[in-house]
Amino acid sequence: MSDDDISISEKRMYGETRAETHAYVASGLGVTRVETAGGQIGRFSLANRCSARDIAGANGEIAVATEDSVLISTDDGFAETGFGPATAVGYDADGLVAAGEGRVARYDDGEWWEMGAVDDVRALAPDLVAAADGVYGLPGCAYLGLHDAADVAGPFAATADGLYRRDAQEGTVGARENWLPVRSGAHGVVATDGSDDGRVHAADADGLYELTDRGNASPDPHWRPCDLPVRERVVDVTYGQDTYAITEDGTFLVDTADEATADGRGGWRSRSLGVPEVAGIAVA
Repeated sequence: MSDDDISISEKRMYGETRAETHAYVASGLGVTRVETAGGQIGRFSLANRCSARDIAGANGEIAVATEDSVLISTDDGFAETGFGPATAVGYDADGLVAAGEGRVARYDDGEWWEMGAVDDVRALAPDLVAAADGVYGLPGCAYLGLHDAADVAGPFAATADGLYRRDAQEGTVGARENWLPVRSGAHGVVATDGSDDGRVHAADADGLYELTDRGNASPDPHWRPCDLPVRERVVDVTYGQDTYAITEDGTFLVDTADEATADGRGGWRSRSLGVPEVAGIAVA
C-alpha cells in the first residue's frame, strides 16, 4: 500500500489532529470527493457521475450545476431538483440559487422561484451574477455594468479586461464608474471567504494571487503571487479551514498555515486527481 492510499488519520502520526474537510471537485467526469486535513490530501473518489458545469457549497450542502439539472447532496448521494440544464449555482443568506437557459431562480421548499432573466451566466455570488455581457445584481437581476464577466465574489468581478472592485458608495448605482480596476488583464477567477478582513484570491492565465491589503483598492502591488507547486491554470478557489484550489488539469491544491500542519511546514501542497474538464471546487 502506498502513502497516497492510506487515510489522513493514519498518516498523522504526530501533532494535533485537525478535523477532516471534504472538498468536492466538479468536472466532465462528475463530482469527486477529496479528503483533506492539516495540509494533507488523502483519499479521493467519484461521488456522482455527471457532466458538471459548476459547484457550490454552504451549510453542509453541496449543489452541482449539470448539463441536465441541478443536483443537491443528500445522505444517500445527490438528488435532482427539477431545475433543468444549468450553468451556475451559488448560495446566499436565503439558500440555493441557480442559473441556466436564460433564467435565474431560487430553490425553496422543493420548488424553483424565478428571480429574473440573464443569458449566458457563468458564476453566481450571494448578490452578484457574472454573465457574458457583464455583471448583474441579485435578487432583481439589475444590470450593473462591465462586460465579459467570468466570476464574481464579494465586491469583486473577474472579467476579460481586468479584475474590478465595486464601489457602491459613490455615483449612480449601476454606472460603469462604480467599478474600480484593481488588476489589469484577463482574469477568470475571484474568490473571497465572506468576512470583512478575510481571504481574497484571484487568478489570471499566469498564476494565482492573494490580496494582502483588502482595505486598499489600488492596483497590483497589494496582490501577492502564490507560490504554487505546479504551473497550471487555476480555475477555482474556495475556503474552509484552509484555502483550496483546483487547476484546469485536475490538480487539487491546499494552502495551510505552518502551525496547523503536523510537520510545522505549511504553504501550498498538491495532488493530481486525473479528472477532465474541471469546472470548480467547493466545500460544504
